[in-house]
Amino acid sequence: MPTGISRRNLFRLRPGDYLTLFREVTSPNAPKEAPRQFRPPGALSNEDEFLSVCDRCAECSIACPYQVIEHLGPIAGPAEGTPVLNPELNPCHWCASMDCIRACPSGALSFAPDDLVPPIGKASIQLELCLNEQGILCDTCAMQCPPGIKAITMKNRRPILDAAACVGCGLCAYHCEASPKAFKLETL
Repeated sequence: MPTGISRRNLFRLRPGDYLTLFREVTSPNAPKEAPRQFRPPGALSNEDEFLSVCDRCAECSIACPYQVIEHLGPIAGPAEGTPVLNPELNPCHWCASMDCIRACPSGALSFAPDDLVPPIGKASIQLELCLNEQGILCDTCAMQCPPGIKAITMKNRRPILDAAACVGCGLCAYHCEASPKAFKLETL
C-alpha cells in the first residue's frame, strides 16, 4: 500500500486523501519518497529518530500561542499524529519562549545544548518578483521577520536576506504582498 497506509487506516481517510492516493498510485512521475515536512522548532533532525521518539501527544500544538502546529492525518502512514507546520499558510512566529519545545514530554522537540534552536528551514528570495523591483515601495518582509532573528534588512530599498540568520519560520513568505510571492521556503 502506498505511503505505508494500513488497511485499517484506509477507512479513516478523508475524501480529499483518496484523491491524493489515487494521484500517487497512477502518476508515473510520482516521487518515490515523501517530501520532508516542516517540523516545529527544536525537532530532532533525523526524521526516523523523530518518528520513534514523538509520542503524538499534541502538547506542542496545545502550547503554541499562535496555534500554527498541525498534526498529520492517516494518509501520512507511520507519521500519523506527528506535529508539522505549513509556514507559507500559517507561519511559525519563532516565539522567544518556545512554548512548543518546553511542552514536549518525549524529547522529540528540544533545545540544543547551547539553548539555541536550530532552523526549521530556509527562505530564499527571488528579487525579480519583489514589489520593490517593480517600483512599489515595500518593506513588509523586513518588518515581519522575528525581532530576535532579523534575517531580512532593507538596503537601498531592496530586501537583503541573511541566509545564515534565517530560521525558516515563513513570516516573510506569508506576509509577502507580491504575486507570485518573492519568497520560497525549503525544509532542511
